[in-house]
Amino acid sequence: MGAKLVCNRRLFGDCYHTLAPRFFDRVDDKRGVMIASFVSSTEIFPDLTFPGDIDLLVIPYFDDELIISETLAIELKVVRASFAKQGKSPNDFGFSQSKALFDYGLPYSALAHLITSDTSPEENWREMLVTRVVDADAGIVEPPWSQRVDMLPSDLIARSYGRLKSNCDTDSLGLLSTYVTDTGIWTSEGRAAARNPKVPIAVLDAIARFYKLSFRKFFDTPRD
Repeated sequence: MGAKLVCNRRLFGDCYHTLAPRFFDRVDDKRGVMIASFVSSTEIFPDLTFPGDIDLLVIPYFDDELIISETLAIELKVVRASFAKQGKSPNDFGFSQSKALFDYGLPYSALAHLITSDTSPEENWREMLVTRVVDADAGIVEPPWSQRVDMLPSDLIARSYGRLKSNCDTDSLGLLSTYVTDTGIWTSEGRAAARNPKVPIAVLDAIARFYKLSFRKFFDTPRD
């Protein structure tokens, strides 16, 4: 699921915009992020034993310079829901892992719940107005028309994020609920991660050193 998220650039962009809008919104074709997946924590920080790994380590860049001070660590949890069990939650929400990374000194830390499910019976689909984009830059779309749509993904995202907010006691953590599918993109719900006021220079140095020694583990995702 984590690999699906990273490889789907449109979905990852939507998620990153939610968690780190301060960087994403600076429109520039020279910007992007480098993403490392499921990295052992001790490979970067020898004395960090919990969590055992960092699911996504996201380092933004501008032109040819990494912005290490804006590094975001994302803890991923998979929610395997269904129409019959729409209130399903993961066995472990993931708060302790995300908070441990923040407390250790990562600049930003977030928790993301990745949702997957079956489809709703067609009698439960809802009438929606849909349209087709003609020119995204000019904001031109075709006249809308009515169509029955399975809105289960949207409902699951809203429920998941509601549970995350109500169970999280740390305002500094970024929170995200998103639906991962092979067809289409559903808008995520979440809140931005807050900057850590206590980031040791040693943590930034360790991240930079890890990238220098293991740059092949990173996936380049440009802004455009």
